Amino acid sequence: MDKICFLADAHSIHTRKWVKYFSNIYKEIHIISMREADYAYESNVYVHVLRSSSTNKLGYFLLIKDVKKLVKYINPDILHSHYATSYGLYGRMCNFHPFVISVWGSDVYEFPKKNKAKELLLKYILKGADKVCSTSHNMADETKKYYKKEIIITPFGVDIDKFKCNIPILNSNNITIGVIKGLEKIYGLNYLIEGFALLLRKYRGTKELRLLIVGDGTQRMKLETLVNKLDINSNVTFAGQIDNEKVPEYINMMDIVCLPSLSESFGVSAVEACACGRPIIATEVGGLKEIIINNYNGFVIKQKNSEDIELKLMKIIENEEQMKEFSKNARKLVLEKYNWCENAKIMNDTYKTLENVNK
Repeated sequence: MDKICFLADAHSIHTRKWVKYFSNIYKEIHIISMREADYAYESNVYVHVLRSSSTNKLGYFLLIKDVKKLVKYINPDILHSHYATSYGLYGRMCNFHPFVISVWGSDVYEFPKKNKAKELLLKYILKGADKVCSTSHNMADETKKYYKKEIIITPFGVDIDKFKCNIPILNSNNITIGVIKGLEKIYGLNYLIEGFALLLRKYRGTKELRLLIVGDGTQRMKLETLVNKLDINSNVTFAGQIDNEKVPEYINMMDIVCLPSLSESFGVSAVEACACGRPIIATEVGGLKEIIINNYNGFVIKQKNSEDIELKLMKIIENEEQMKEFSKNARKLVLEKYNWCENAKIMNDTYKTLENVNK
């Protein structure tokens, strides 16, 4: 095999990660995307951006003809759609094989639950794939409701040389609790802020606590307003959006990472935090169930529950030896299960099993 074609969002950091890995293996990588990338891909990567002249939903379907024509022209050894209900549909309509679909999250957790027509559409799309992949067992179980064949688990791990503990926890006079997430409702950051405010009152005058929130999104103004209302401005920092290259640096500024998500497909941010040896408290949703092992590398917290966030943070803070043990175990978990090179090899091995599938 020499040529892979991804039907995927060229702007996505996840697409970048897959493409960078495979560009070192195959002669040509093609990306067919509905959005341009502000990222310089490797020299053997070709980005094809297709846009419809129509701004309504019909425009989405009008692109099918152009996608089919382009895939036929590229004539790849593998066609791989990332995200089942958009790029997956394009791949399905190409009637090209070998054809792989990777489910990403809302395409299986939310889309098919909206109405019967969308459920049937997802089933139709998945049925056309030679292989279906999921980054977590939880998401695979959800996908099995619509696809009865084997689902390949391809964990979305991290570069263990890039994500590592450069600054040990408890290395300063204050304890920093942090999160790197989009500032959206689905990630429950208002509960973290409320829980942190309760924690501050508990330790006022005895411990220096900081809350570091990294990321941006539609809820930023509301979250900043909540911080003002709770009168905790001097203890909370909104760092805003950062470049992905700086993520390890910011994780290393944190002593504890808190992920109060209401929904999660895999939990890349949890893996990144673990790789940097950070104890974690997180809700037991989606792929987080597989990353946060209660009382091993952190604690599980209840959804939408500020008091439980306060309680679990207290449990970690009050036992420094346990906190350091959680830190060691977090890194150990990543080395055992989420080494990106080993994870990506699973996908490449999957490609190799499809070499003899007829186009």
